[in-house]
Amino acid sequence: MFEPQAASQVLSNHRATGKRSSDAPLTRQPVKADPETEASPSFGRGVFAWGFVAQIFSSATNFGLTLLAGRLLGPGGLGIVVLGFGAYQLVAGLQRALVTQPIIADAAPLVGDKRRQLADSGLSVVAWSGIAATLVVIAVGAGVGSAAGRGVLVFAPWMVVALLQDYWKAILFQEGRGSAGAASDFIRFAVAALMVPVAVVWTKDYIVVAGWGLGAAAGLAIALWSFPGHPPRPSAAFVAWRQRAWGLGRWLGAREIVFQIFAYSTILILALILGTDGLGGLRSAEALFSPFSLVAAALVLPALPALSRAAAYSHARALDLAFRMCAVAVGFGLTYMLVMAFIGPWLLVYLFGQPFSPFTDLVWPMAAVQVLNAAGVSFTLLLSAENRGPASLIAGVAYSAATTIFAAVCALFYGVSGAAWGMAIGASIGSVAVVYLALRGRKP
Repeated sequence: MFEPQAASQVLSNHRATGKRSSDAPLTRQPVKADPETEASPSFGRGVFAWGFVAQIFSSATNFGLTLLAGRLLGPGGLGIVVLGFGAYQLVAGLQRALVTQPIIADAAPLVGDKRRQLADSGLSVVAWSGIAATLVVIAVGAGVGSAAGRGVLVFAPWMVVALLQDYWKAILFQEGRGSAGAASDFIRFAVAALMVPVAVVWTKDYIVVAGWGLGAAAGLAIALWSFPGHPPRPSAAFVAWRQRAWGLGRWLGAREIVFQIFAYSTILILALILGTDGLGGLRSAEALFSPFSLVAAALVLPALPALSRAAAYSHARALDLAFRMCAVAVGFGLTYMLVMAFIGPWLLVYLFGQPFSPFTDLVWPMAAVQVLNAAGVSFTLLLSAENRGPASLIAGVAYSAATTIFAAVCALFYGVSGAAWGMAIGASIGSVAVVYLALRGRKP
């Protein structure tokens, strides 16, 4: 675990030769009998199916939090919860970029003991960095005050367990234990649902959020019971993370920061151009007609370790797997688009109300956004699997900047519909950029 140069050399040899043992069609075998990379869990369609099951329950838990807060607390209370959840999402996004994805990309090809040690180190890093993030959130919440401050404070007690559950679920999928990962998210959803009557009786924002937090704690308990973790001392854990994950993590972290900045800038710019009504209509159509975040999140869990193992053989093998994943993702996107073409306009009005009827024609540009994003997601993961941090950052900047620029320019001339098509143009540029960079491969 503490020999990164040796392990990197082994993986470099694998990528250079592209060879494998003939007796292990589904697992990486070393070109030479090296103990660090001679065994890895196999991946089949079942693991990918469990990824979708897990994401369905995860999304249902988060959607239930929003729905319950809106029903019980009203618009003002929902706004408090949304602000707090946004702070959690920011921290979780940085954790995935800095810790989860780099560790999985590095650890997935390794032998069981080595893989386990690095995963345990990540568990310790997430725990201690989560505590630090919680202290920062508490300080910010206390300093800001008002609704924004209260929002982050009601989420602070649950931040560490939610971050740990998210991380260890990803490790379960790395180990080929997709059913356990799905069980973790199911238990999380079930516990949150059982807390609904308590929230109905005590209609307080911290009670509503507590149901979500207790669900995360229960999901973490199930995940650790399925695959116990043994986190090392913080000093050893951070040394291992620094040696094995920081090289890629710093680039993915920078990409995440760029994405967040551009995403928020896009919201502000479109609010100025379209007004709150236009922005609300655009967001409702995006939520209904382009929910690819669910598909992408489900695909990441099994796809990143699978691509990392394929990349240890050769770039060609990893690229072939990325194209097959791309076909599956685009297939989901096209299927959803066809369904929405028939029932989408009616469903938008039924779910959001009659005032949203002017936005039913957004089904086509938003569906295009979904399909175009689907085309690029597996290649984005391939860049991480091949430890190509600078390329990941370039692709992320291209996507984020293009989306902001074209959405704003098209909104100026064509209103809400123009903004939606501008987002589609941005998605197409982002997908072309990431596919192009993935096809170029790693420089020898």
